[in-house]
Amino acid sequence: MTTTAALRMELAQTEANLVMAKKCIEILNENRSLLLRELAIVATFPVLTLPVEITQEIFIQSLPFHKCRPFVTQVETRTPLALLGVCREWRDIALSTPELWTALSLHFDPVPSGVSDQKLNQVNAYIEQWLTRAGNRPLSLCFERETDDDSVGECSFPPVRMGDIIRQYCSRIEYLELALSQSDMDQLELNELEFPLLQRVSFAHVYGADPDYDDPVEVFAHAPRLRGLWLEESTWFEYYSFPSWQLTTFDGTISSMELFSIAPNLLEAKCIAESIHPLPTSTVHHPRLESLTLTPNTDIQVDILPYLNSPSLRYLDVAEMEDTTHASLLAFLTRSAPPLTTLCIHADDGFADWQECISVVAATLENLELGFPSRKVQRAVLRLDDVKSPFDRRVEPPKISPGLPKLKALSFLQSEGVDYDALVRFLMKRYSGEDGIAKLESFRLIWRYGTVLPSILRGGPAGDPNARTLRRLKEEGLDVHVGTNRKNYLR
Repeated sequence: MTTTAALRMELAQTEANLVMAKKCIEILNENRSLLLRELAIVATFPVLTLPVEITQEIFIQSLPFHKCRPFVTQVETRTPLALLGVCREWRDIALSTPELWTALSLHFDPVPSGVSDQKLNQVNAYIEQWLTRAGNRPLSLCFERETDDDSVGECSFPPVRMGDIIRQYCSRIEYLELALSQSDMDQLELNELEFPLLQRVSFAHVYGADPDYDDPVEVFAHAPRLRGLWLEESTWFEYYSFPSWQLTTFDGTISSMELFSIAPNLLEAKCIAESIHPLPTSTVHHPRLESLTLTPNTDIQVDILPYLNSPSLRYLDVAEMEDTTHASLLAFLTRSAPPLTTLCIHADDGFADWQECISVVAATLENLELGFPSRKVQRAVLRLDDVKSPFDRRVEPPKISPGLPKLKALSFLQSEGVDYDALVRFLMKRYSGEDGIAKLESFRLIWRYGTVLPSILRGGPAGDPNARTLRRLKEEGLDVHVGTNRKNYLR
């Protein structure tokens, strides 16, 4: 049994060891600090030896690419500020690189009433300092006001001051993004300013006075290069009067067919139709429109195809429009007779004759995307090449004619299952590019949520012959995906 004296002796020895260990740690920390100081003096960091021009280009490439991504918060301003805090050399390089300072995004929060003009002047000074660093480069500006209904206070930067900033830099603005109420937008007097470089505009409506589409605000009468317009969902095209004849690209919400009547040069349109009022007495003929995408409001689906005629259309996406019937689509395609190369539809009705719609544009179609496709539609596509002879009664005549001779990409999205024998035959035939048909480049089969893993994919690489053939086609160069959005089971 250990005595008290022995325990006390062991404890004393342990405490002595702790004291020695602490002294050793202190010595090691001192040595570490000394070595770090010496290393900082003699060490070389390759990134700091790069020519200034290369470092500047690296900084520029680190910026988010904002010009093709509309709506508030897309223009990022944190990156230039982060570069200033790395080291003195990087700070000097960043401040002397105008391209880093050409984009500015500001959100103006409410503040209690009675804030002094001195505080507001500081905002002006911040904006001026930022944009001065951009030299004479074209600018991308994004201003977002908080709602007028806020109970805390009023906006920290009233529309009049915002208008002064835009007026000061309007000759250099290439991209302008504003999140304001319609009444605030009116106070900016955008119709009176000269915008010689302005190419794209994004509007978002914040809650203020209710907008009045019967009294649209006139904007950008002097913006000769304006081509692109993006409207956030709650902002209707009819709230404003744009120089619409200049527009080539539109993305936003409409409540009438006016856009297609007054924008004759429109090439690409992505529309959410809240309503169609008044209803057109005849179809609107748009001779130049090449791309049309229709998406529903969360609660409302309005099909505008019955009111439109687009003979130049090459891209049509109505995959999210569940209420777009095959009859509506068939009438539109028959009436327009467009040289369509891409068609995306929601083809989940097993009794609807979507094959007839596809036949109207089958001669030119290069990309076919079927969402929620019924087995009937899938079978019609996959058995296009099964007919051997008009006298062979064992094989049904094709439901799609001509047989998609230019098809390069095919997608079955949210499919409940497919005939893998027919799929493999189709892919092998189309990938060969024989008999004068185009060589298939891509096939996607995305299963619907809850779909059980097909038996052909359960046996591993040496399992089902259909699975082996699909993997072989992928190895040979066919871009084939079978699985979920996240996982390709052929890998």
